[in-house]
Amino acid sequence: MPDGMQILVREAGERTETALIASGKLLEYDLRDGKQQSLVGTLFLGRVERVLPDIKAAFVNIGRSLNGFLPIRESDSFHALNGKAPLVTDHEIIVQVKKDEKSSKGAFLTRDITLPGQYLLLMPMSRFVGVSKRIEEPSEHAAAKALGRQIAKDRFGIIVRHAALTARKEAVMQEAEELFQLWQDTTAFVQHTKAPAVLMEDVPYHQILARDYGARYDVSVLTGLQTTPENLDALWQGNRIPQQLKEALMRKVPLPGGASLVIDEREALQTIDVNSGGNVTAQEGQTLALAQNLAAIPEIARQIRLRNLSGIILIDFIDMDTVEEETKVAEALAEALGNDRIKTVLHGFTSLGLMELTRKRTGPSLREMLAQPCKHCGSTGHQYVFPE
Repeated sequence: MPDGMQILVREAGERTETALIASGKLLEYDLRDGKQQSLVGTLFLGRVERVLPDIKAAFVNIGRSLNGFLPIRESDSFHALNGKAPLVTDHEIIVQVKKDEKSSKGAFLTRDITLPGQYLLLMPMSRFVGVSKRIEEPSEHAAAKALGRQIAKDRFGIIVRHAALTARKEAVMQEAEELFQLWQDTTAFVQHTKAPAVLMEDVPYHQILARDYGARYDVSVLTGLQTTPENLDALWQGNRIPQQLKEALMRKVPLPGGASLVIDEREALQTIDVNSGGNVTAQEGQTLALAQNLAAIPEIARQIRLRNLSGIILIDFIDMDTVEEETKVAEALAEALGNDRIKTVLHGFTSLGLMELTRKRTGPSLREMLAQPCKHCGSTGHQYVFPE
């Protein structure tokens, strides 16, 4: 991953496009307008409409056409502070959107609120003190944990992010106090409002990107306030963003040397197939399968981020001969995905030889943002011709 990133923001009326670029490659893209707006991170004052003990969930009116889905059971740290916290019909509760609405499904909600900052995540409804999984070195882990306890002082929960390790201690502590004050102001506002109501919206998307990547990389942001629309358009076209978006919506992704990826997005899971094609080159000491799989990993990681694939993802690598080769591929994939700001968990190779991973859903996929279902093929990608 290069040291520098650029964020371009184009606006036209209610439509806002945001692109994250590094070395001319499009890494993330977001499109928002009046009809398509992500709610992830938004706080609502909702009203419990129905409690369904059989499915251990409740439906909450948050002022949308679809009621939100709220599990009865939250994290252990939440219940350690709040007890069983029963849900009662017609009660007003503060909830946060974890996953956007999709098709006929309402937003997925939580009562275990998280307020993100550049250096930490503040959790006002728990007292858990944790450390980012990016912090692996034992001494750094211990130092981050101690810092978290010192800041929280049993007032709130906190997760210390990797960026806190290189920041001034005073800056980290100040951010925690600002987030805690924001929460206190929000809860005070609840006393003067009626459900359903929006309590707090997340910051604009380009600010989220700058917040999440700014501590690790040199990030520059260019918006319409800083330059002319003509200059932004020139940069947009010069970085081939329209072409890269079209390529990211294709099923087949060519790789150098004749290899390719085949990516399919389904309701239950996403699949990525690595095909060798005409690629027959390998470095000394590597088998052809290992070399081709390692060469494909950077583009696999990029496509997962750019397409914003989420949920269960299965990767069908070219078959390898040994466990050692699989380990090398798994380690290389973990490193490549480590650049992603979205939580991704590798579960290893299945008994069928497929790499299984899960990635948190934070909003619509690229296809959901830019593509419309085909009325002719029923979204299958095929038109069927039946005999008379």
